[in-house]
Amino acid sequence: MRNLFYLGAALAGFAGSALAADETASKPRPSITALRVELPPKIDGVLDDAAWQSAPVAGDFVQQDPDDGEPSTERTEFRVLYDDNALYIGVWCYDSEPEKIIARSMTRDDYPFEDDHLYIAIDSFLDYRNGYAFATNANGCRWDGLIINNSFAGGSWDAIWECKSRTTDEGWFSEIAIPFNSISFDPNKTAWGFNISRNIRRKNETGRWHNAQRQLWTSSVSDAGEIRGLVGLRQVSKWEALPYGMGKYHHNHDSGDSSALGDFGGDISYKLAPNLSASLSVNTDFAETEVDSRQLNFSRFSLFYPEKRDFFLRDSGIFQFGQQSRRSSPATIPFFSRQIGLTQNRRPVPINFATKITGRIGKYSIGIIDAQIDGHDGIGSQNAFVARVSRNVLEQSSIGLITTVGDPNSDEDAYLIGTDFNYRTTSFLNNKTLRASVYALANYDEASDWSQVYGGSLTYPNDLLDGGLSFYEVGEDFQPKLGYTRRTGIRNLSSWISYRPRPESIEWLRKYGLTYRNSTYTNLDNDLESQTHSFYLPFLDFESGYELYFKIDREYDRPEQDFPISGGATVPAGEYWTTEYTIDFELKESGKFRGDFGYRFGGWYHGDKQTAYTQLGYDPAKWLNLRLEYSYNLFELPDVEFDAHIASGNIRVNFTPDMGWSHLLQYDSITKSIGYHTRYFWEFQPGKKFHVVLRQNYGDDDHLFSLRESEFVLKTVASFRF
Repeated sequence: MRNLFYLGAALAGFAGSALAADETASKPRPSITALRVELPPKIDGVLDDAAWQSAPVAGDFVQQDPDDGEPSTERTEFRVLYDDNALYIGVWCYDSEPEKIIARSMTRDDYPFEDDHLYIAIDSFLDYRNGYAFATNANGCRWDGLIINNSFAGGSWDAIWECKSRTTDEGWFSEIAIPFNSISFDPNKTAWGFNISRNIRRKNETGRWHNAQRQLWTSSVSDAGEIRGLVGLRQVSKWEALPYGMGKYHHNHDSGDSSALGDFGGDISYKLAPNLSASLSVNTDFAETEVDSRQLNFSRFSLFYPEKRDFFLRDSGIFQFGQQSRRSSPATIPFFSRQIGLTQNRRPVPINFATKITGRIGKYSIGIIDAQIDGHDGIGSQNAFVARVSRNVLEQSSIGLITTVGDPNSDEDAYLIGTDFNYRTTSFLNNKTLRASVYALANYDEASDWSQVYGGSLTYPNDLLDGGLSFYEVGEDFQPKLGYTRRTGIRNLSSWISYRPRPESIEWLRKYGLTYRNSTYTNLDNDLESQTHSFYLPFLDFESGYELYFKIDREYDRPEQDFPISGGATVPAGEYWTTEYTIDFELKESGKFRGDFGYRFGGWYHGDKQTAYTQLGYDPAKWLNLRLEYSYNLFELPDVEFDAHIASGNIRVNFTPDMGWSHLLQYDSITKSIGYHTRYFWEFQPGKKFHVVLRQNYGDDDHLFSLRESEFVLKTVASFRF
């Protein structure tokens, strides 16, 4: 642990020396004054209400990409209204070629990246750190998410809000209503942080109202503009009830056994403070949750499956610990909510009730979950508890604590405690972003007593130059019962650097990238266990929107024991140096066909491996979205040659932005089975939803299309506020 204190002292000193940079003046922040109205506008996308004509106008968007700092090529204007109940935003997206506006998605919670779209960030406490994100397109689709410490924290948060859009011969126009009941805010503040960006997909152009720095996303509310004049706001209601009713029928076609179940339950929450809520969930149900995407495991480590259940996804950003990397699956997560209510083989276990307190008080962020899991597999009912507290320090940094208690899959005692410090500035060397983090964890269980993890990172995530360095050590027996650890008994040192210039002399090339990444693992005696060196030579981003890269991976691995892989083969213990080559071509997002194609080949442990893969999307109309993913793997080993492939197809029928029907088919040659999942979704009133779900599994040793299991679910959920 002594090394951790040295590292923490070094970073703290570095953070202190960087404070002077935080005082550097940035570009002046724009502002718009919201107009209070007695009669709210009709949310229909027409924007002809008298209130809109009287409201102050803002606009003058500036490009973030491709020509940073230049005026956007198409004019955008917006206005803001409010009354006692909601904030209203009207946006005029003028377009000189309206017939070329791209709008192919209507699906709720599907970010319209491939379309012309708007992204709105709101910092309702004006703390320059946290907020809410909303996105829509010319079809009026709705996507929402949370912003935690100036970074997008996932689209897991669902709010009740309205949006309607329409397209004319002048462009497309959007009208948005965000009820004050749906977000938290400080009623004593008359100004909110606010920023808005517009993407013109056919031009691959992004413009923003306040374009502080190219490398910052619109979610960086520390560099947002402001809405002013919000006087007399109040929280309309403090209570919210979300009851549900459900009917489920399950049939095992192999045994002929059937079961039917009718059930009800729900959540109730109360606002303890403007930005702090307490909730109770009784008989928590996840019948409408999407199924996991299938994966094939060709490594000696466990696979990572992300959380998809709404109850645990809501406010999940508060529980984030350290700086979780988006580059790969996490090495260690102290709290991984998937451990609650699911066995180790991903079989659901009923959650009898769960309580949650999440939100912020002043400079503190608080997250507490306590859940009672039903008994299973000879284990009695278990309790799972997690608490996370962090405090804002400096301008954009935080320090925090986390603890977990309990093991859902045993009767033994288990505890975890940890602390982290995360530093962030967007004024390093005048206008660059710099991030640093240190953390430490200690875990106890009856089988292995105490074990520790500690680590840190330093990153420079900027447009021209992106680099970083990270280190962590995981104890031999570190297995948090409410967390996730990929690898134990190791030390890891990783670094990366990317150089991404934008050559103005080459009209067809927007930018190119030269990247080197490495990662080295040793055991706790510093003996080398594995190593990876990756070279992108180069990564090409074409002006047309196509992308192409060529990558070389040089890898070393030293498994101490034989291990099996999917497909039935076994890799012998030993030392292996291999080289792998990848070429990948990605289609432009503005085309009706989108996706990428790749081919990977080279050495693989004691043999050779080839992989061909594709991800393809096709949207023939806004009401129909098609997706196909396929991967083929060929193994040529000294004692055996075999192949393995996995495929999935997704069909989404969008009747309106509030009603859709999705179909997911998945197949892999290892299990020789097909999974089918279909879900009909209808939000018939804001906050009131109806689901119809059918799950089926096919395939046995003799017949691929032999139906083995079926489950049919009807469920309705409603939100009542008072």
